Amino acid sequence: MPQIVVENLVKTFRVAERKPGLLGALAGAVHRRYRTVRALDGIGFAIEPGELVGYIGPNGAGKSTTVKSLAGILVPDSGRCEVMGRVPWKQRVDNVREMGVVFGQRTQLWWDLPVIESFELLRDIYRVDGKAYRANLDQLVALLDLPPLLDVPVRQLSLGQRMRCDLTAALLHSPKILYLDEPTIGLDAVSKLAVGTGGTHYPFRADGAWHIGPAACQELEFAADGRVGFGVEAHCASVANCI
Repeated sequence: MPQIVVENLVKTFRVAERKPGLLGALAGAVHRRYRTVRALDGIGFAIEPGELVGYIGPNGAGKSTTVKSLAGILVPDSGRCEVMGRVPWKQRVDNVREMGVVFGQRTQLWWDLPVIESFELLRDIYRVDGKAYRANLDQLVALLDLPPLLDVPVRQLSLGQRMRCDLTAALLHSPKILYLDEPTIGLDAVSKLAVGTGGTHYPFRADGAWHIGPAACQELEFAADGRVGFGVEAHCASVANCI
């Protein structure tokens, strides 16, 4: 039975339009015009327990919108979306307990706190048993080479260092599902290798399903113009060879 099921998912956004220049800004303030952007246009896929799935495509294809829908952050306009039998945005608490997510553009760590204090706050939020927390933390710290970073405030970390810490934060509560939304964007080669190592070598539960980068995936889903499956084989082959 699939652990993640998406069928005919549709999500649209209203985007304000305005003409350039000061006059355009003034006109837009009085008579604002909008256009509708169809971020997801009936996408569909299913992921079995334990699968490693790469979800790839050009900018604006709807990848982040899909992940945010699966995480319960966004509510689609229509279609079916179930994660472990739950509707993510209706059963958010239960959904969040079973998933980990890393967004390349955002952090779930507290900006002014040392890294280790952010980890401890997340332990309390997820109500992780002390023994399990310590075991997970020790394993992840060793895997991602974090000892020099634990007492450093998050705001002082480089992008690569922060992404390694964000990946650790996403895994501390032993999630069954892990979503990685462009976790290596802007990273150098060494940092990309560290994040990739953490994502592909961490021992998930046997029933886990997760999204990672194409290089380690068993299956690729190609998104374009809000759809999945547009010339999948050809596009997946060409994109995978370029990554």
